[in-house]
Amino acid sequence: MVIYDIHSHLGKTSSGDENSPDELVADLAEYGISKVGISSLSGISMREQNDLVHRAMKAYPGVIKGYAFINPKAPDAIEEVHRCLGELKMDAVKFHSWKHGYYPDNTPALQNILAEIQEYGVHVQTHVGTAPFSTPYTWAEYAKRFPNIDFVFTHVGYYEFGMSTIEAVKDLKNVWVETSGQMDVDVLRKAIDVLGAERVCFGTDWPYKPVNIEVEKFYELKVPEDKLEYIFHRNAEYLWRMEEEK
Repeated sequence: MVIYDIHSHLGKTSSGDENSPDELVADLAEYGISKVGISSLSGISMREQNDLVHRAMKAYPGVIKGYAFINPKAPDAIEEVHRCLGELKMDAVKFHSWKHGYYPDNTPALQNILAEIQEYGVHVQTHVGTAPFSTPYTWAEYAKRFPNIDFVFTHVGYYEFGMSTIEAVKDLKNVWVETSGQMDVDVLRKAIDVLGAERVCFGTDWPYKPVNIEVEKFYELKVPEDKLEYIFHRNAEYLWRMEEEK
């Protein structure tokens, strides 16, 4: 089975542990994961974080997909969007309102930033599930305002908002959920049943989560192979616009 990881990271962790693109690729390959999308949460400079990811993309072309990490509070946020998506040819945009410390529903700059992102046709990933900064409800409102942007809500809302995330996005066809860190069996099953496997994406949140557990939980759940194909790689292929690369 082909497996792609749509949600991981690079750079020193919050506990100070170092890592590298070589470690990332080798660790994931050990479990059969052959492509990965990453953003950098390490540091406070958008440009430095995004340059780190771009170097990794160049070191592993066709293996590492890079995401622009954008802080909507930064005065140069839109400029950085254009640099990353235009000049650096990154594959998506990542927002992490918990890390950057803002409430999405009280951050009007997001409206203009998303309008600019929309022109590039890439998907947008949002960290969802850490109250009070990252609830699914506020990000769902942006998904409604921008139906032409594909959104990925990570962690299926994590521990606090698993079921709530599914309910918030079930009628939003431009929203997918990603599964790393979500260990509630009922939430995972409901996500597949309600949203369909076509809107559930596999991720590991490397280096923060054990890769083997993130892979094996789907086999423990006995997810049928035809559904696993969407979860493990077909949805990532669509969201990464891999058809356009051919």
